[in-house]
Amino acid sequence: MIDRIRLRRPEYTGSNRCRACTVVNAVVLLVVVGLISVRAPLVAAAVGVVGAAAIALRGYLLPFTPYFAPALVAPLPGRFFNHDAPAASDALSDLDDDAADTEAVLRALIEADVVTADGDRVGVTESFKAAWRDRMDPLADAPDDQFAAAARESVPVVASGRVERPGSEAFLVVSGDGRLSRWIRRPVAITEVAAVEALADTDLQAAHLAVAANALCAFLEMCPACGDDVVEGRLDDCCGHSLGDHDPERGLACETCGVAFHRFG
Repeated sequence: MIDRIRLRRPEYTGSNRCRACTVVNAVVLLVVVGLISVRAPLVAAAVGVVGAAAIALRGYLLPFTPYFAPALVAPLPGRFFNHDAPAASDALSDLDDDAADTEAVLRALIEADVVTADGDRVGVTESFKAAWRDRMDPLADAPDDQFAAAARESVPVVASGRVERPGSEAFLVVSGDGRLSRWIRRPVAITEVAAVEALADTDLQAAHLAVAANALCAFLEMCPACGDDVVEGRLDDCCGHSLGDHDPERGLACETCGVAFHRFG
């Protein structure tokens, strides 16, 4: 019996669609339809309809397309076929070996009136959202030395910090008492440092601040670095690298900056 649920694969279509896989499959389908049409036009039409429907609903027609399609189009000029994964980043909480459990921190955020929970719906209170945004904007505009100083002054687990700019990217490089350095991409660093600053006006324990700042990234609506919306989607670099029964990893990312802010567990 056909599994109707698997006929449509939204995780491989829409904004998650890989252009390379789609184009390669479309070209192959056109060639096959053209060859069949020489002897059996009606059969060719049927194959074309079924094949086009499969590409539209599932993302691709040929099995294992993601393993060869990107390589086929890689030599072509331009960025039309680029489908890079959002870049991952370290977090402030990575500095704390004794970081509190995320669920415990979430409960503490609810008690501190930072997060609201209504059944399965969880969100940030409007008052905290405004305070958080008010801290993001100055940090985004701050020179590198002032931004690093703000991180050192406001985040308890940060013993030292500086901004590094390898190539076109920018990182807040921080270390704790253990001297282990973490490289946090600037958009993520702005988000988390601003969250810590806003949380200073609440009753949240200092030991929970770094984990709370990272957890709050799940509620981010706008990238503090470029001002564009952050969107929920796949975090891999092609429509089918997660083949089989495994669902692709999803999270929140800024497509303009190419940075992932949060990964859904």
